[in-house]
Amino acid sequence: MKRVAVFVAVLSAALLLIAQQPAPQPSDRATAQPGHYVGVASCVNSGCHGATQPLNATRILQNEYYTWLNNDTHARAYNILFSDRSARIARNMRLRKRAYEENVCLDCHTTNVPATQVEGAIDKEDGIQCEQCHGPASGWRAEHTMEGWTHAQSVSRGMIDLADVPVRAHTCDRCHLGNNDKEVDHELIASGHPILVFELDNYTESMPPHWTPAHDSHGARAWAVGQVMKFRDSLTNLARHAKGDEWPEFSDMSCYNCHHSLKTSQWRQVRGWPDRAGLPAWSPQHWATLRILIGRISPAARDELDPIVAQIARSVSRMNEPSAVATNAERAKKIADALVGKADAMRWSDADVRALMSTIASDRAFIERADVHSAEQAALALQSLASALTRKNPRLLRSAMTQSIDALFNEIQDRESYEPSRFAQKLAAVKQAL
Repeated sequence: MKRVAVFVAVLSAALLLIAQQPAPQPSDRATAQPGHYVGVASCVNSGCHGATQPLNATRILQNEYYTWLNNDTHARAYNILFSDRSARIARNMRLRKRAYEENVCLDCHTTNVPATQVEGAIDKEDGIQCEQCHGPASGWRAEHTMEGWTHAQSVSRGMIDLADVPVRAHTCDRCHLGNNDKEVDHELIASGHPILVFELDNYTESMPPHWTPAHDSHGARAWAVGQVMKFRDSLTNLARHAKGDEWPEFSDMSCYNCHHSLKTSQWRQVRGWPDRAGLPAWSPQHWATLRILIGRISPAARDELDPIVAQIARSVSRMNEPSAVATNAERAKKIADALVGKADAMRWSDADVRALMSTIASDRAFIERADVHSAEQAALALQSLASALTRKNPRLLRSAMTQSIDALFNEIQDRESYEPSRFAQKLAAVKQAL
């Protein structure tokens, strides 16, 4: 007991001595080389981001790691690769290794970076860990808590500025939409991988927040920016596919125009085709609600984009015009680029939100000739915009508006049984409730 008492006394004195030392300044130490990954373990000190409860001492909650580890699906992304479905996908793709060992799976389900970019310990079991979204931390982890160090300095040294809504949208799109390094293409989908669906504000708000929400960077603003960025990033992918060696890439097309249920029908398509019969259709899912939003952002851009998008749809479905697809996708992307800043600068009143929801709910003609993925985007848009209203007025959670939007998701829950006219009727109920 005496030895324990002596040890505690010595330890306390040492801790007191450390606490009395002046905080290190950026100039007191050599700055690490930016662009390298140091691993989640470097963030989990209880005085940093590893507390079990929000400390509420600053705008940083300091329990970010605990929230992510226990409640965030990103932390469990690697574990999915041990499922029976993942094993089936790996077999169908004729992969040489198991799903949890293959880069085509690890690239999205973990922070899978080259060993030359790792300074600390990156564990696959951490799934989508901090640096996958916040950026490689070697250039700013040690410095970002120092007195006088600014957020801008961290960004300049590799931190991803997730407070910037377009940057946040593009960061999410890298996995949820795909990019040059990784994507869920037709081979993966045909092998059994789920078709990816994403909408920035909706999916962000469904996460357990490990941040202090800034109301002006969520809600309708985030939804609007997310719509523009998703369309823009999808066009980048489309142009790349058209220039590649494996065109056509069928993940750009509407799956259920060809793959449809035979339970109440026959192999001949009953609902018809948007172009010449038998041609697979380009999926307008990333254009479905943006085309309505652009009417508020820039009507001139809508007039410019409409014929280009029509040309994209025609060229994609005919499959033998890759150069036209690439050219028109790049033209549309330039127009979308110019809309990003305008969407980010928009301000939304409750009346603006309701007016846009009403327009989406009135879009029956488009919905009836589009695909289930476009209907899904309309439902997600209405849900996200409705959330912007219910945050201010929680009583709306029990309203006919909320109930009618919930009914939309019942129509798309089983995609094979989706019926456009029935979904359009449910949209009419949303408009009436508004």
